[in-house]
Order: sequence, then C-alpha cells, then structure tokens
Amino acid sequence: MSYQQRGFSLVEILIALVILAVLTMMLMPAYRAYQLHADRSDAFKSLMALQIAQEKYRIENPTYAALASIWTGSSSYDGHYTMAVSDNTASTYTLTATATGEQINDTGCTVLTLSYLNGTVTKSPSTCWQ
Repeated sequence: MSYQQRGFSLVEILIALVILAVLTMMLMPAYRAYQLHADRSDAFKSLMALQIAQEKYRIENPTYAALASIWTGSSSYDGHYTMAVSDNTASTYTLTATATGEQINDTGCTVLTLSYLNGTVTKSPSTCWQ
C-alpha cells in the first residue's frame, strides 16, 4: 500500500511565511508615504475652509480675522495639523498649517501656507499642493 501525503509540511508553511514577511517589509514604506500624502488633504481642506471664512469675515469687517474669530480651537479638521493666521490686515492674511503627530514625517511638507495679498493667492511649498 502506498501512502499519499496530504496537506503542507512545516517547512513549506515557514517558507510561505518568510516570503509574506519580506513582501510586507518591502511594501510598508510605500504605504506609509501614501498615507502621509493622503493625510495632507486634511491641511488643504482646513486651509480652504479658513480662506472662505476669512472672505466672509472681511465682508462685514475692516480687516481680516484672527484665528479665534473664524475657527474653533487650533487643530485642522482631522487633527493632523495646527492651524494659524498671521499678517491679517485690511488687504492681506497668511494661513498656516503645521504638521503634528505622525504627519511630521511628511518631509518637505510639514508647513503648508496659503497667503493672500491684494487679490493674489500664493500656496507654498508649491510641490506639496499637487
């Protein structure tokens, strides 16, 4: 009588697990970079909301607003950034989103700004806004 082997041997299972572990280690940095880029949208939507709030505020007031007048707290919508308003005068303001927590690993894009001066909006760093 011949005996036929069924299932997998322990060595085969271990080889499969090692291959899976190596693939996971190779893909994690790419996934993390993707996650940081995706979380950057939190700054974009918060800065745009602040920009709209500034324009609404300016309709009824002689200058643009300080942060406390148009935003609750200092965190972005999802909490990945700290929001700030500076240089708020009758014709200019600068909105800043500074990364916090894990988002500080978003190299080159930890501080995002949206500046308004006499009708011209400037977003910097420009490579981060793409």
